[in-house]
Amino acid sequence: MKRFLSSFIVCLLVLFGVTGELWTKKEDRFYDFANFPKSRQGRSYVARGKNYGSANSLTRFSEQDGMFITQNFSTVIAQMGGTAKLPCIIRKFNNIVVSWIRKNDSPPTILTVGLGTYIADERFLVEHARHLQNWGLVIKHVQISDAGLYECQVSTHPTTSIFIELKVTEAVAEISGAPDLHIRAGSRLRIVCRLRHSTEPPSYVFWYHDHRMINHDVGVVVTADRSTSILLVEDVDPTFSGNYTCYPSNATPAYVNVHVLNSTEEENPAAMMHNNTNHHVACYFLLLVFLFLHVLCFAS
Repeated sequence: MKRFLSSFIVCLLVLFGVTGELWTKKEDRFYDFANFPKSRQGRSYVARGKNYGSANSLTRFSEQDGMFITQNFSTVIAQMGGTAKLPCIIRKFNNIVVSWIRKNDSPPTILTVGLGTYIADERFLVEHARHLQNWGLVIKHVQISDAGLYECQVSTHPTTSIFIELKVTEAVAEISGAPDLHIRAGSRLRIVCRLRHSTEPPSYVFWYHDHRMINHDVGVVVTADRSTSILLVEDVDPTFSGNYTCYPSNATPAYVNVHVLNSTEEENPAAMMHNNTNHHVACYFLLLVFLFLHVLCFAS
């Protein structure tokens, strides 16, 4: 019994010792945290607040963020022969001059200064909207060589700029069913012409039958929207066969060869092919029957 009590007391002492050590460590950890220098805890927060609230906060950001509303390195897509408009919207600053510079040239070419065009090319001009503070560069009759990087520069000290990339695409017309379209006499001719890679609607779309424009012919109806032109002709006859060309004002033209066939089935290539196929199938079937009968006769 005494041995048991001694062991029990030793265990209690060991238990209290471990618990006390853990509690001491816990208090040490709490004490270390509580006495951590407050200046170190709040230094980054306070410094950040001073940076954002100071009068010189713009100097801690890029100048573009304080001067321009237009995003730097924006991309503008224009089609060849169309009009490109490169935006440059700035915040309201007095006594500044805005210039446009083409960076692809060596050395770079000054295009405009203020509202004036600096080069002899009259395709370049400035479109200024004072209430919007937009000093946009307009390029008329866009060419493939106009593609590249442009700089909108503001005459601050030091000068501040953003860059706009111009990409030039070539719009093309596309006719459904080209290059050949077969229809029967007496049916309706419907040709759909769609514009691809177009950034602006065409001023007009001319339709030609062979070499003659037919937009205003009797019985011809042309409908169009921003990207599609449709030619409709009711009750066609073989005289309507020939080449039809869709010619938009600002896109590469497209053409289709129309074949108006008589109503007889033999003159329809699809029907003739279908009939020929049926004829071949019938011949193969008769040949198989003949071979089967021949085998039966030979076996008997």
